[in-house]
Formats: sequence, C-alpha cells, structure tokens
Amino acid sequence: MISQGSSGSYFIRNTDSEIISVFKPKDEEPYGQLNPKWTKWMHKICCPCCFGRSCLVPNQGYLSEAGASIVDEKLVLDIVPKTKVVHLASEVFHYHANDRMKIRMRRFATEQWPTTIGKRVSQDLPLKVGSFQVFVKGYKDAEVQLEEFKSDVLPPHLERALQLEFERLVVLDYIIRNTDRGNDNWLLRYEEPTIHGELNDVDISLDTSRSEEKRWSLITPSEEQGSVKIAAIDNGLAFPFKHPDEWRTCKTSLTRLYIQL
Repeated sequence: MISQGSSGSYFIRNTDSEIISVFKPKDEEPYGQLNPKWTKWMHKICCPCCFGRSCLVPNQGYLSEAGASIVDEKLVLDIVPKTKVVHLASEVFHYHANDRMKIRMRRFATEQWPTTIGKRVSQDLPLKVGSFQVFVKGYKDAEVQLEEFKSDVLPPHLERALQLEFERLVVLDYIIRNTDRGNDNWLLRYEEPTIHGELNDVDISLDTSRSEEKRWSLITPSEEQGSVKIAAIDNGLAFPFKHPDEWRTCKTSLTRLYIQL
C-alpha cells in the first residue's frame, strides 16, 4: 500500500516486479467503509461535519479518475496517465474481517473435501472495483522539481514548454472542475539539454545569472534538446454536481508558479 494520500492505493507490479500502475479501490477511498488510513477514519468519526466536500458525490473518486483521463484524451492534452475502471483482487488489499474469515473457511473445506465441496466453492477473495492508472516513470513530485528549478535555471525554449504544459493543466482542471490541485498531486519530468562548449570559471564566479544565460546561449536553435513534461495525477476530487459552498485557499506555490510563467 502507498503510504501517501488519504485513501488506500496500491502499486501494481508485473511478473518482473516492475511497477506498471496504481490501483485505487472504490471502498478504500476517503469516504469508503474500508479506508485503511486511520487518520481519515478518526476525522470522519470525530468531525463528520468538516469531513469531505459537499459538492462531490461521495465514494465516486475512481470514476472521476477515469473521467479525467477521458477528457484528457478527447482534448489531446496528453498530461493525464491512461486510467481505466477495473476489477482486481489481492491479499494485500484491505478487506473486511468477515470476508477473510469466509475465504479461510472455504480453503480449509477445499483441502479437507477436494472432490466434493472443493469443486463448488470459490477460494478467491472478492473483486474490488477501482481506478487503474498507468504508472509514469522518470517523474518527480512537482514540489521537489520546482525547488530544483530555483537553482537550475531553465533554458528559454524549455521555459516556454513548461508554460504550455502548465496551461494544459489549467485547462484540464477547469473543464473537470477539479477541487484539489496542489503541488502534491502533479508530477514533473525534466531532461536537461546537452551543453556544447565550456564556460570560463572566472565568468561563473563573477555573475551567476549572467553565466546561466551564457551557458544556455551555447545551445543553437538547431541543437535544442531536453524536455519538460507534466503528469496530472490524483484527479479523484473532480466533477462536482454543484458549485462549492465553501471557500478554499489556493496553493501559494502553485499561484506563484503561474505568475512567474
């Protein structure tokens, strides 16, 4: 189970133990009955009046995740990893104690009477419905990557590319009416271009900003390389059925980034 987030989410691996996707079961969402995160359970029990968002349909985050992927595909934004609704079962998922007890009893009965009861009962855990999102590789949390950009200035062509990617993110959130977009639920992938040439150490020590400009000037237009790409994840709090009744503060760092771009 992934430790981050307020709901139960799991990495899905292939036969080579490589992470290929992220699965979020419906009944383990923040509103779900089997949410394994005890902090959200305490929040729901002790402060029910302050729990969740009244403008969203409860326990439908997995559909919101898949819906955001469909909108991204139709608008050709290419920032949301492919997401589908699937049914999966696994021992690591959070099941009710009664379900696990039933499975243990069925497996015991199958071992004792394999030719009679064993042929009639299922030994598998119940399937869980949820969102199945492709895992993107080479990305970092936006908070981490933006901090690195403060010390490593982007070249002009990649700065423009980042602005276009961020504008696509804004368009997506506007269309799906996303109610939760902070630096913890979108990712950045940055591939630095190759520098042809060397800088004088004296120039670097005299003026860092000028040395950065000179550094990127060594890249000719025909040699522009590198890339910057945004991945919009955690779209489970979108598609509200009405206008929000409460005011919510905007992420300061996200606003500052948009102003800079």
